[in-house]
Amino acid sequence: MGTERKRKVSLFDVVDETSVSAKIVKSNGAMISNNNGGSSSINRWNGKPYSQRYYDILEKRKNLPVWHQKEEFLQVLKKNQAIVLVGETGSGKTTQIPQFVLEAIELESPDKRRKMMIGCTQPRRVAAMSVSRRVAEEMDVTIGEEVGYSIRFEDCSSAKTVLK
Repeated sequence: MGTERKRKVSLFDVVDETSVSAKIVKSNGAMISNNNGGSSSINRWNGKPYSQRYYDILEKRKNLPVWHQKEEFLQVLKKNQAIVLVGETGSGKTTQIPQFVLEAIELESPDKRRKMMIGCTQPRRVAAMSVSRRVAEEMDVTIGEEVGYSIRFEDCSSAKTVLK
């Protein structure tokens, strides 16, 4: 047995995914590859490679009306404390905007993500549960971990929850 000790690799100290991939490769001594033969992107929320399902969903997300207004929304978010957002049903307001806000906060300061949580409200129990499941699926994370929900007498979240 060698004298080398196992080291814990912190994925959250690194801002860009390329550096995260390099850290993991360096610590594990192995390269993770995706279907394209290149190195895979690592999910910044759980440290795992993104699944093929994530990429399939991402292509659909890019076709939503709010996706095309993402940069404009982020500029308005920086300049205002409160925003009233109006859009048609199915435009992506409920699922995309919280992720945009989470991304903006994380990009601004990685340390804030550990202390802050994005909260979303839904008028019905079923809506709260289904929206959180959908967002967790879009982010390629486990429901109840990084993405959660709270309804009367039921809290499906953890200390790692960043979007609820």
